[in-house]
Amino acid sequence: MSDMYCVYNGKKYKIKKKNDKYIITSRVRKEDFINYIDVLGNEHSELFMKIVNANEVDIIYNEDILIKYKDKYFHLFADKVSRNAVLADSYMIWTNSEQLAQEYIFEKKEQFVFIKYITRKEIGAVKIVKTPVLDFKDIEQSEEIIEGDALDSWLSELI
Repeated sequence: MSDMYCVYNGKKYKIKKKNDKYIITSRVRKEDFINYIDVLGNEHSELFMKIVNANEVDIIYNEDILIKYKDKYFHLFADKVSRNAVLADSYMIWTNSEQLAQEYIFEKKEQFVFIKYITRKEIGAVKIVKTPVLDFKDIEQSEEIIEGDALDSWLSELI
């Protein structure tokens, strides 16, 4: 299951549902956040959490990130841009279309999965598709396209 995100006090956070409450997390200590406590009861000082109700967040959504390579958007293999991908300047995109795989010279990984590694210079844009879920599922899906200097800045924030 992919990560869920929310907007709380104007900022984006990861969020998980636990019973009828939600737990938002941050790697930076924020006001009213406490040290994260995992399912085994262990406390973590490098991750912080806050328990909220659905009415305290603006939206909860899943995020799909697509990479524009040449003139076409492709899915990222792991569904998100990792810190390691940014540091290595290596992004794995994929398609299940044999026709697109041949046209864009992808490598066959397994049946109906074709992959290609590209660098930042080859990325035309990133499209972030936000699909509202849970209590917010009736809200319309939204898209954000990041390119140019804004894309460089967005990627550098992941390091």
